[in-house]
Amino acid sequence: MPSARFRATLLSGHKGVACEVPFDPAERWSLPVVTIGPRRRGVEVAATLDDVSFDSAVVARSRRHWLLVDDSVLQRSGRKEGDAVSIVLAPRGAPSKHPMKTPASQAASALERLRAICQPLPESYEKIAWGSPTFRAGVKGKIYAMFSDDHHGDGRVAVLCPAPEGVQRELVGSDPEVFFVPPYVGPAGWIGIRLDRKIADGALTAFLEQAYRMVAAPRLRERLKS
Repeated sequence: MPSARFRATLLSGHKGVACEVPFDPAERWSLPVVTIGPRRRGVEVAATLDDVSFDSAVVARSRRHWLLVDDSVLQRSGRKEGDAVSIVLAPRGAPSKHPMKTPASQAASALERLRAICQPLPESYEKIAWGSPTFRAGVKGKIYAMFSDDHHGDGRVAVLCPAPEGVQRELVGSDPEVFFVPPYVGPAGWIGIRLDRKIADGALTAFLEQAYRMVAAPRLRERLKS
């Protein structure tokens, strides 16, 4: 399989961090340009940043070509915006063994997963707030989970939920690819759980039930035990 190696600098401004690719991979490798998100198209590639391998896409902007670099790649590589890095790029092939899901399809699947866990909880219901689904407990309607889909262009599909004191720091420190400190509610101890990363159903259910217990009335918590 053809590949190319080059040096690049990590830059912001492309709904996240990206680095410039010194050629057009669609032209060089005769690859199709596909939809990778709402109003966004690019070429699917396999990439290595220093010694971290990942699947991504190259998008065109202002007649230049940019490799999108996810936050998790930066965390795994220990790199940050402004750093110079070594990139190896190759086509993922057609069809790709690891096709990229569009955020729309990925978000829809993640939301259905959340609903399957939250709807059976006692007097749990869903309500749209701030343009996103939230899950609430009982007549007071306290929120115990908020769905987040590419909030402010952060590229994450996630659920935000309250957690006991100290849990946020422990989880983010132990697995920053899955857990993060969310904006606005993060200072209150809430955790962000990425649903576009691997997290077992049992673990996700445990976090959401814990969040539910933190806001639900005592009578609802008793029903959850039974």
